[in-house]
Amino acid sequence: MADERSGAGAHQGSPPDGVAPSGSGSGRVRASLRERVDQARSVDRATPSWSFDATCSEAAEVVADARADAELLDLLEAERDGMRTPDEGLLIEFIAAADRLVNHLGSLQASFVAELVDRRRGARGTSRTRDEIAARLATTGYSADVIVGRAAALATAPDVDEALDRGAISARKAELITEATDRLELPQARAVQEYGVGYAEHHTPPQLRRELEAAVLAVDPEGAERAHEREVTRRKMVLEPSRHGMSWVGAYVPAHEASAVYTCIDGIAADTSADDPRTLDQRRADAFCQIFRDILVTGEVPGGAALPDRQGWRPAVQVTATTTVLAGDDQTPAILHGYGPVTAASARRMAREGEIELENHLQCPVPRWPSRGRTDLLDPMRELLPSPREPGLPDGSDPAATTAWVHRRQREASRCRSGPARDAEPVTLLETVLGLVCSDSYAPSRRLRGLIVDRDQTCRFPGCMVPGWRCQIDHIVAFDPDLPAWAQTVESNLQLLCRHHHQGKTEQAFSVEREAWTGITTWRTRTGHVYARLPERQDLTALTARLRSDAAAVWVGDGLDDLAPYELEELREEPATHLLAEWEVT
Repeated sequence: MADERSGAGAHQGSPPDGVAPSGSGSGRVRASLRERVDQARSVDRATPSWSFDATCSEAAEVVADARADAELLDLLEAERDGMRTPDEGLLIEFIAAADRLVNHLGSLQASFVAELVDRRRGARGTSRTRDEIAARLATTGYSADVIVGRAAALATAPDVDEALDRGAISARKAELITEATDRLELPQARAVQEYGVGYAEHHTPPQLRRELEAAVLAVDPEGAERAHEREVTRRKMVLEPSRHGMSWVGAYVPAHEASAVYTCIDGIAADTSADDPRTLDQRRADAFCQIFRDILVTGEVPGGAALPDRQGWRPAVQVTATTTVLAGDDQTPAILHGYGPVTAASARRMAREGEIELENHLQCPVPRWPSRGRTDLLDPMRELLPSPREPGLPDGSDPAATTAWVHRRQREASRCRSGPARDAEPVTLLETVLGLVCSDSYAPSRRLRGLIVDRDQTCRFPGCMVPGWRCQIDHIVAFDPDLPAWAQTVESNLQLLCRHHHQGKTEQAFSVEREAWTGITTWRTRTGHVYARLPERQDLTALTARLRSDAAAVWVGDGLDDLAPYELEELREEPATHLLAEWEVT
């Protein structure tokens, strides 16, 4: 393939005229990158003013040829602080140099990940390593999987690893090359990888993907069908939340199935009247959504079968909103489960268009204990947390303590012989006295499952967003058959975990504790790292009021010129406040 490079990035070989060579020949001292750039700038200043008709500057060529290393990073840091170049061509090369550094750091990260995985091979393996990386980087399990997978792939693709290390290709392009060649025999894989690296340096990822598909088919036509059959087994559907109350819905399916879906939706969207103001794309989207809205309303899937229950409840779109929001008297955001905050108007629109079903899983008043006194008024969590329990009352997080308290109350009731016998039943005592819902069995009741799903909403592992209806219900303190079930299958000892993280907890790859009062779960890994997962918001009223008040109090600097010097100094010294500090519990 002909070399398609052009512009500043194509300069290789000898240095620009007037610039000292950077080689390390006999008796020659290598000039630093900073020195070479300064020399090139001297040459540029001696030439006529730059114009669009002129060639790229000498300084830009030096930066274009610079290696992705600490010296280049130091240069970029210094240039950002100074911003002393009028040369827009050089600014372009600074942007390209920063990109090379990012690519280089991706190679460094991969080497560290590969070392960690290699040390744990046969012990905890890559699955738990992925969880630790996801927690430490505060990213999703999928993103951590990409990082671990990239490290493993680069270990067997030296040409790709070298190109990523010198910053010539991005991490995404490296993934495309290694993914395309992961099933090829070694000679074929190396040939395609070498070809892909050369092509990738000057083409976009979509162009590279198409070229790699052609290259793989050329070297292994028999494997194409095997690859298709393998990919069919990986078919799936994905939901990706976006901004402004919107989401993307997609499916990874065989091409002919995708064509069937689109043809059907396109046919429905084409049936319209002349006065329909919607665009064709809008009609397609509406037709797609209406199919599934009808299934939720009727409770029947195509063919007449009933829509299966989830966690004991019929599937439904769940929205949490205050009564004042639904009445139109408040604009506090509502919570759409599985998505996040939506506008009050959106919540009211869903209420008008859907079927509102009010449910009370608790069905009993939660006991309220006396206020902590005057300090309660100063607590930023006062509107978000329940009142603390009286001393000596268990919160249900310690099964042994809960068992001891119930047995003590039963003995007291037996001596007094007052009230019906059922009032001393453990399940009744926990609910009426402590406000804790429990089940006298290992498996939680339908009502308790609904309460836990509504409370947790998603898997409780840090960063995991698997929705509650797909999760399993976990006993935080492992179930002990020697203790009563009602002391263990209680709301404060239960949490939602997806299948993957539930298995990790069972394997003791990490441990977890839940603070019953705040709902904060604390996770500890074997490496000693500690991560906290905050409870999901159920009501945004307090946050809305606080942010609106803070925003109204923000001074934007009007009249700054009229202030005396000492007043300006006081403003500079005033400590910054954190508007979102209500979760900072001490």
